[in-house]
Amino acid sequence: MAGRILGRGRLVGLVAWLLVRVTAVFLGLEVGAGVLVHVTHNVWVALLAYASLYLLAFLLLGLLVPGMDEPEGWAAVLAMIIVPIGALVVMHLTYSGLDQRALHARGREERATVTDVYWVDQGADPPSHVARLAGPSGRPLPGDVSGDGLKAGRTITVTVDPQGKIPVLVGTPSTGSGKFRAAGITAGVEVLVLALAVCRGAAVGSSRSVPG
Repeated sequence: MAGRILGRGRLVGLVAWLLVRVTAVFLGLEVGAGVLVHVTHNVWVALLAYASLYLLAFLLLGLLVPGMDEPEGWAAVLAMIIVPIGALVVMHLTYSGLDQRALHARGREERATVTDVYWVDQGADPPSHVARLAGPSGRPLPGDVSGDGLKAGRTITVTVDPQGKIPVLVGTPSTGSGKFRAAGITAGVEVLVLALAVCRGAAVGSSRSVPG
């Protein structure tokens, strides 16, 4: 009886230690990647961050979560699906929320004219409807915006980054709190799935290592 209680205590301690370690590593990388994309605002850095984070999520699952090198059971399969996708979502919401906060702090509202509205072929994905804008002086504004509901010649309110780092935003930006809240919810779901995978993997590993 005492041996079983001691074994359960060790298992709980192992699970708690693994969960803290895994959560810190995953969330740290996701938020860090989002901050990197926000700071650089480079399309190649963004593409590299997305691809690297997605692949790294699988690698870290195999290294840090017990039993993920040969995933068995619903908890492992769920982690293999949810965690990589959740990592990308947290990263995206982090940098887009930071962009909104930066525009809210330093952005300048202007009246812009829609100069062109067109469709962009996305290959296997549905075509994207985009619009080009020009500022009050007639000079084109950097970046395209969604063309939904817009027509050439229409005048709209946009927010422009004086530093030219963040793309033009139609309308006025928020503080980014909605993006951060969504990132927190996504991270919570990710941590829950990780906890299930860690608990399941630790329990299976403990049962295999303890005879009887």
